[in-house]
Amino acid sequence: MFSKAASSTKISLVLSATILFSNSLLAADGPWTLSDALGLDGGFSLSGEHQSRFEHYDGNVFAGASPNDGAFFYRTTLDAQYKRDGFSAQVEMMDSRQGQADRDTQLNTSHVSALDLLQANVAYTFGSANSSEVRVGRFTQDWGSRTLIARNRYRNTINTFDGILFSHTQANGNEFKFLSAQPIRGTPRDRMSLLDNDHSGDKSSEALRVHGVFANLPNLLPSFLSINFNLETFYLALKEKDTRKLQTSNRELHTFGFRARSAPTINEWDINWESIFQIGERRASSNPLDMVDLDHQAFYQRVELAYSFDTPYKLRAIFELNYASGDESPLDNDSGRFDTIFGVSAFEFGPVSLYAPISRSNIITPGIRFTATPWMNIALMADYRHFWLAEDKDSWGRTGQRDVTGRSGNYMGQHLELRVRWSAVPGNIRLDSGLIFLDSKDLIDEQSTFFYIGTNIDF
Repeated sequence: MFSKAASSTKISLVLSATILFSNSLLAADGPWTLSDALGLDGGFSLSGEHQSRFEHYDGNVFAGASPNDGAFFYRTTLDAQYKRDGFSAQVEMMDSRQGQADRDTQLNTSHVSALDLLQANVAYTFGSANSSEVRVGRFTQDWGSRTLIARNRYRNTINTFDGILFSHTQANGNEFKFLSAQPIRGTPRDRMSLLDNDHSGDKSSEALRVHGVFANLPNLLPSFLSINFNLETFYLALKEKDTRKLQTSNRELHTFGFRARSAPTINEWDINWESIFQIGERRASSNPLDMVDLDHQAFYQRVELAYSFDTPYKLRAIFELNYASGDESPLDNDSGRFDTIFGVSAFEFGPVSLYAPISRSNIITPGIRFTATPWMNIALMADYRHFWLAEDKDSWGRTGQRDVTGRSGNYMGQHLELRVRWSAVPGNIRLDSGLIFLDSKDLIDEQSTFFYIGTNIDF
């Protein structure tokens, strides 16, 4: 049983230390940096981040999970860089751990990676105005909306890749990226090692490869159609196979799409529209006895229509609609469940980690989101959504809940997410807290609440 007294004490200590540290930094002129404090120059820099968070989940909807869970998560990164005459080198370490999780808590490599190498690369910048760069080694990436490739923010561990990256920016603002890499697979994977925060070096292998191209074309649509939209387009190829130590679903996926968006303007509507299509082959499971390659066709649609009000507290309303395809039947030789590759879903469907029942797969979800900054350095967000399964015989998100007959229905319920962020020391310290009420139906009738509170310290 998770100790409520211990958790309350730790929360109080974290908040008290944060407030005391905040008071000492508020007197400084601008954000405090480790590089300035050490007096680094000559192209050297050293920076980092520490994230501490407490989470509690009551009414867990995951199949086979305990009714409630609570844990602390800690992540520290330290990034050392050297830049001179177009050459740069980078080494970033990450230490991600959990504390006070119960033995039946559903932990995996998204929660724990004790002291590992996050980035280690060299790069060379060249061309007129240093417009081109080639980077080789281990690196993290954000592409566009972060739907397919992202450096995680909320999650306790971070996606990273071994490979080569080329980027080029034109004078008119057009940006191009070319990626060929082997994604890092986290270890250890067994429950006891994760509970003990055991160290095991994360590695990549030729068994999982990704290649892609991304283009950001801010002037293309305005020039040809007189429409003030920024256009992004992309293509990713993923190839996966089994290894001696790890069984996979042998994905061979080709994912391509675009995003068109207009800039937010006071007293005006703006739109964010993303369409992604996916074809290829995969197996229904990672079971080594499953040898059937399924024909894979899936797609994802995201539309947001937003209005920015002319108010002192920057009120913004966003009407949301997300559709991610699911698998129509478990008995045919087709696969229709959308795969989000290495993307993140926290910015759409709420925080991940202990929570995260909703993924970008087999879902239809309309919603409305409000954001506001009513006081200096304090930002509020409220998001209300309903959820349906796109295919009623396929599973619900990450929960493992499924009725292969489809008789349970396709309405999954509704949730309300509330969040507050306080930049206690802008550029250095931020406090986050959030609460989700989930009323799930059909597959599982459950009233769930998820709460988190934490602090981010940048230095």
